[in-house]
Amino acid sequence: MKKSLLVVGVLVLMVLVGGCSSKTATSTTTTALPETSTTLDTSSTTATSVPTTGSQGVRHQQTEPRFTYSGTWKSPSTASASRGSFVYADSSGASLTMRFTGTHLAWIAKTSPAYGIASVTVDDGVPVTVDLFSLSTLWQQTVWETGVLAAGAHTVKIEWTGTKGTAATGTNINVDAIDVTGVVTGSHQEGNAKLAYSGNWTTGSDPLASGGSFTFADSSGSSVTIRFSGIELDWLAEKSPDYGNATVTVDGGSPVTVNLYSAEALWAEMVWGTGVLTAGTHTVKIEWAGTKDTAATGTGINIDALDVTGVLK
Repeated sequence: MKKSLLVVGVLVLMVLVGGCSSKTATSTTTTALPETSTTLDTSSTTATSVPTTGSQGVRHQQTEPRFTYSGTWKSPSTASASRGSFVYADSSGASLTMRFTGTHLAWIAKTSPAYGIASVTVDDGVPVTVDLFSLSTLWQQTVWETGVLAAGAHTVKIEWTGTKGTAATGTNINVDAIDVTGVVTGSHQEGNAKLAYSGNWTTGSDPLASGGSFTFADSSGSSVTIRFSGIELDWLAEKSPDYGNATVTVDGGSPVTVNLYSAEALWAEMVWGTGVLTAGTHTVKIEWAGTKDTAATGTGINIDALDVTGVLK
């Protein structure tokens, strides 16, 4: 997404008015609790997160459904953690990816003798290491932050490295909460219950599709309506020789035509986006047009996923 730094900066401020606090996160020294738990379901899209005011911007719990986990993470409960729970990992492939539009992100975590070293990147830049070791157990620590970034879209990735300091007894890493000055971007699959479908849609599956599935339609009256509170939405779809044109409107405005034809099949393509909108509630409607490119063999349209900077309504 291309962003105007000035416009996004103003929008981020509008979203955050009343939500920021200059207070620093507090921590307490406690006896380390045994980290016994169940495995975090990293494929879930139904987890809920209640934002609260953090030391920088809005605090999102580790269960925030717009965060993307990979690998194996455990989810213990303890009163010492932010809102009573956190996640930790100690195996290859464990990572957490967060996308947001804004200016700052801070990682809140537990530090203890059992914790090792994580690797963090911002916008695919040079990795930095973050050591979560401490002589005593400390909760809700700001262990790393981006500093002030240029207003716009950013991606932060936290990864398990399997390394540790000489005094540490383990290589665990953990996430308790994330403070974001801005709006978190989440990817929503085509089957999300908050999408309002009309007409005749069929669900297809393919390992190349986002989440392994997609929906498609090829008849009059087929549409999907998406309501969200935020500043931006991107539509991901398959492009191929079989697909035709869709009509898209934003907040009931002038329709635009989106051509899904491509000479070869292209999966999870960002075929259209709103651009940066005024912060607030918006409605996007995608409709089957029944028309096609001259080279196309069909008039179908499809929905693979939706990236939303904000939350679905």
